[in-house]
Amino acid sequence: MDVFTGFNVARQAFDLLKVIRDGRDESLIREAAGELSEKITELQMLNAELSGLYQAERQVTMELREQKKKIEMFAVMGSNYELHTTDGGSTVYRLKKTDNENFQYHYLCAHCYSESRIAILQPKPERSQHAGFFIHYCPQCKNEYRMQKVPFSELPQTVRPFPH
Repeated sequence: MDVFTGFNVARQAFDLLKVIRDGRDESLIREAAGELSEKITELQMLNAELSGLYQAERQVTMELREQKKKIEMFAVMGSNYELHTTDGGSTVYRLKKTDNENFQYHYLCAHCYSESRIAILQPKPERSQHAGFFIHYCPQCKNEYRMQKVPFSELPQTVRPFPH
């Protein structure tokens, strides 16, 4: 049903009320009263349907407002980061440098960042080195990133190049 159907049903109900009010024939009045009862039931069903649509629309509006709020928050937070390529060739985002002397970089997952999520990369606890680089991972999407070179003294003997 749509709004126009509701208007038509209401108009029909109003016409039936006129028949009942102006009618002189008892059987015609009873028939009109029965039809009026059907039209009232039809209007009640339409009202329930419209109420459901209204509630669904309100829910969608609330969800869109929440998404907008998240996007705006990400835009503010995300503007503090810049694209960065690590020593290992991985592309990540890192916090922009400040004038603070005790400044420490932290890195964000590029995949999550592209989906408007802030996910700080963490050092991988087991097997934290691979091919001479420290490995960090994203706790949300589980992507791994080669970061800084492992100092020569920390490389396993089997990975160290032969001295010349």
